[in-house]
Amino acid sequence: MAEAKRVALIIGNGKYEHTSILANPARDAQLLAQAADRAGFDDITIARDLSVEGFRTALRDFRKKANGADIAMIYYAGHGIEGQGQNWLIPTDAELNDNFDLPYEAIALDRVTESLSGAQVRMVVLDACRNNPFARSWKSGTRAVSRGLIGIEADDVLVIYAAAPGQTAADGDGDNSPFATALAKRLPQADLPIQLLGGSVRDDVLIATGGSQRPFVSASITGTPIYLVGDGPGNQAETQIAPPSNPVLALDEFALDALAWQGALSAGSLAAYANYLEQFPGGKFARLASENMASLRQGEKDGAATAYTGMVKGFLPDRYAVAQGESLPIDGIWTISSIKKRIRIEKGRAYALDGWTHAIVFNILPDMVVLQNFKRNGPGRYEAEDLPLVAKSEMKLRADGNLDVKIKSFPFATTYTLIRETLDDPEAMAAEQAIQGQ
Repeated sequence: MAEAKRVALIIGNGKYEHTSILANPARDAQLLAQAADRAGFDDITIARDLSVEGFRTALRDFRKKANGADIAMIYYAGHGIEGQGQNWLIPTDAELNDNFDLPYEAIALDRVTESLSGAQVRMVVLDACRNNPFARSWKSGTRAVSRGLIGIEADDVLVIYAAAPGQTAADGDGDNSPFATALAKRLPQADLPIQLLGGSVRDDVLIATGGSQRPFVSASITGTPIYLVGDGPGNQAETQIAPPSNPVLALDEFALDALAWQGALSAGSLAAYANYLEQFPGGKFARLASENMASLRQGEKDGAATAYTGMVKGFLPDRYAVAQGESLPIDGIWTISSIKKRIRIEKGRAYALDGWTHAIVFNILPDMVVLQNFKRNGPGRYEAEDLPLVAKSEMKLRADGNLDVKIKSFPFATTYTLIRETLDDPEAMAAEQAIQGQ
C-alpha cells in the first residue's frame, strides 16, 4: 500500500533546446501544485524541464508512489503532438528530425497512463494541445497532425485535454493559461465530483476564450461520484468514493439532458448526436441534434466542413416574443462583468444589446431574451429565469448600485455582477436603495 492516499505529479516543460520555448508551463505547474495541495493531495511532485531520461525516471518513480494510492493525478504542460496514431509528450531535449524518432525521443501517452495503473482513481490532465513545432521539417506525406492532439480513450482513466482533438490551446495574456487557471479554480472546489471536473473546466475556458477553445474530456471511470473536497471543514483528508447524504449527482431530468447534450457537442459527430437522441428522444435539445445531424450529412455529401451549433436562435426568444411585465427599479442598461457585454432589463425581461458566445449557447444575438419572469422579492432583491442555463437567477442590489447575480445552475452556481450603466427611473432606484438601507 502506498503511504500517501493522494499523489500528484505536476510537469511543466518550457525550456526546449531545439524548438520554441514556452513561457507558461513552469508557472502553470506551480499554480496547479498549489491547487492540488488545497484539494487534499498529500504527496505532490513538481518536475520542470524534463529531458527524455528525466521524464522516464519521473514516471518510474511516480509509479511507485501511485501503487495503492486512492487517487493519482499527472498534470503535463508543454509541447505535445500526435504521430503514428497516438499522442506524445515532448521532453525538452527532443530533436525529432523525423516522426520515426518519436518512440526514442518522446513519451507516449500510454506510458503516462500506465504509471497510474496501481491507483484506485486515475487522472491525466494534458495542457499540451499546441501546434506541432517539428512537423515542418518532417518528410512530405508523414502521417501527423500539425495542430493539437487526438482524442484517445484510456480504460479506467479520466483524461482532460486543454482543447478538443485537432485544436490548439491558448497560452493567454497573463501569467497562466486559461485552461490552467480554470483547472486550478475547480480542482479544490467543494462538492464537485471529479466526473464533472472536466465539464466545469470546459465551461470556464469557453467563457474565458469567447468560445474559441473547447477542452475535451475522455472519462472511462466509475459513475459513482468521487469527491476530492467535501462541503465542510476537515473533509479534504478522506476520498469519498460513495455519494454523500445529499449527492450532487442526484440529478433532475434536465441536468442529465444537458450533460448528455454537452457530451454530444464535444464530439460533434453523427454517432454522438444519434446517441443523444436515443437517450433523450424528447429532450430539450432533440431538435438541435437532428438539425446538426442533417448539416453533417449535407457536409459529407458536399465534401465540405460543416459548422455545428449548440443552440440556435430559436432557443432564445427575441424581445417581442416575451410578454412584458411590470416596471421595476432595475429597468435599464447593465453590463455583465464577466464578459463585458450589455443587456437591457425591461419590464420583466432582459435582452442582449451586444452579441456574444456562451458556454452552452452559441451566437447570442442582439434582441435575444436571456432572462425572463423578473420578480421583486423584497427591497433590493430580485429573481428571474436564466434561459441559457435554464436555472433560477437571484439578484441582490449592492450599496454601490450594482447587482450581484447568482444563477443556480448545475452542477455549480454561476455568479457575476451586473454593472449599472443607465436606468429608466433613477428615482425608483434611489427609493429602493433607501428602503434597503433602513
